[in-house]
Amino acid sequence: MTRPRAFSRPAGRVARVLDRLRLRGYPGERGQTMPLVLGIIMLLSLGSIMLVQNTFEQYPIVSQDVIEHQAYRAMEAGVNEYLYAVNANGDVAACDANFVNASGSSVGSTPTAIDNSGICDGLTYGGWTQVPGSASANGAPSWFMLDDPVINTSTGYLSIDVVGLAGYSASYQYQTAVVTLQPLNSFLLNVLWMNYDQVAPTIVQQYNGGSQPACTYYWSNGNSLENNCERLDFISADSLTGNTFVNDSVFVCGAPSFQNLQTADPNQQFVQDGGCSGTPTASGSESYGVPQQSIPSDNTLLLDDAEQDGCVFQGPTQITFSGSNMTVSSPDTPTGTPSGSPNGTSSNDQLNLAENTVNKCMAGATGGTVPLPDNGVVYVSDCGPSSTTTCNGNTDPLANAGESGFSGKTYGDAIVQGTVSEPLTVGAENNIVIDGNLCNVDTLNSSGQCKTGTTPATPSPDVLGLVANNDVEVNHPVDSHGNNESNCSATPGSGATTCDLSNPIIDAVSLTLNGSFLVNNYTSGSSLGLLNVYGTIDQDWRGPVGTFNSGGSVASGYAKNYQYDPRLTYLSPPFYLNPGTSQWGFASFTVASGACKLAALSTSGRCGVYP
Repeated sequence: MTRPRAFSRPAGRVARVLDRLRLRGYPGERGQTMPLVLGIIMLLSLGSIMLVQNTFEQYPIVSQDVIEHQAYRAMEAGVNEYLYAVNANGDVAACDANFVNASGSSVGSTPTAIDNSGICDGLTYGGWTQVPGSASANGAPSWFMLDDPVINTSTGYLSIDVVGLAGYSASYQYQTAVVTLQPLNSFLLNVLWMNYDQVAPTIVQQYNGGSQPACTYYWSNGNSLENNCERLDFISADSLTGNTFVNDSVFVCGAPSFQNLQTADPNQQFVQDGGCSGTPTASGSESYGVPQQSIPSDNTLLLDDAEQDGCVFQGPTQITFSGSNMTVSSPDTPTGTPSGSPNGTSSNDQLNLAENTVNKCMAGATGGTVPLPDNGVVYVSDCGPSSTTTCNGNTDPLANAGESGFSGKTYGDAIVQGTVSEPLTVGAENNIVIDGNLCNVDTLNSSGQCKTGTTPATPSPDVLGLVANNDVEVNHPVDSHGNNESNCSATPGSGATTCDLSNPIIDAVSLTLNGSFLVNNYTSGSSLGLLNVYGTIDQDWRGPVGTFNSGGSVASGYAKNYQYDPRLTYLSPPFYLNPGTSQWGFASFTVASGACKLAALSTSGRCGVYP
């Protein structure tokens, strides 16, 4: 019988040693040699067995360490999945969320408007999600679980526990991440965000004639304006409640009031206009020389979102919101399969995607009332020679209203008014024009009118976003003599492009990427009262909303009453753009090994519901 290899090699080695001893004259009988050989063999064999035994005794420790590492990787996968989702769409933060105040007590009830929408479909809370690729031949299966987020309405911070799990039913290993996120989108953290505190060159040319000036920051040009560039002043009648950020210098005339003010001007907080006097005040902090912030160049990402599960319209489009519905008139939006489509499909026209043709959106293009889109995004695109469809240029509702900037029958203008009861973002390739009051259903008074100075109660997630490639404009038509037209009714949905808005209320987040938030015909007519904005105004160029006399009072247009909506520290309009940063970032991140650990507000028993 053949001996095992482990025994033959030591035996041969010992025999050779004994032979050498004999050659050197040492006596040795065969009967005395064999016990010695067998003893050495036994010692070597026992050593090998002990080594193997020790390896097998350590194997469970090695396996446990590997599985614990897999649980950590699963936890990381859950954190990354959640962080990606809330940064792709800030409204995801409200999915399954619990809202608390500064002391940690619950505030209101968990909102259902977002939970019941398609926004939350991609994530599972309180249940195990298997990590793709786990349970392969190289490792144990692993899962992660997202606990319910907790949003502090005082700080705007969001906390969530994410648990990683790996292994088998008899030997699960857990890793729990306790994550706190802070809001980073500067557009949503300021009541007013501006790149330039100057009139846009296109508006200067439109209202003054001549060519467009080439404007730079006042402070970067030796504290002077380029030729024909126009500064805009905050005046004594202006009141801004919330944070203000300006890349340019801040121009004032008189004593306007701010809350917290930041400017990238390295030299000063304010620049007082010649002939004006007064001391601007800030109830909070003032700082200058802060780092500049950038602004996106276009909103094509919103068009992509609208094409996926939203609504896309073409050419001038009038939209009146009413709770969770909207009435739409968009004569140049194609509603059927375009001619020449291969096999009768609509694949050659982005405006006739199956989602856009079959669902509710197109039913509204000819004046119908339809529900708001599933993902909360409505987009109005231009209708011109580059379009893939025939554009007849049927109508221009703003033809006699004095629209600022680019206008006409082929431009993608969204003309909006009414009330909303769901989170919504409206994007426009050209301008967004407000021709009636815009507010939240939660803020209507008993007469069905928007209330002044009121924002929806926490934790209502119904935030309206207006994102224009060019301008967001408040409609202000004037007659042939430059006088105000008749006033529109204050009832939401009763506005029109042919009447003026007295003390309008706009509960929205406005973003103009290449233009301004402004009032049309701002140099004409008489005072129309206060422009009441509850939300934020983010603009590339400072938009004029009126003119003032030497005493600092309003001569035409509006004085400003801009108030911040505190919900914007933790809520966002769907897919709202940001100034080159993520919506959310880490404030703190800790990891706890061992047992599954969840926050106090979680539903009990979640850890024990094994995959």
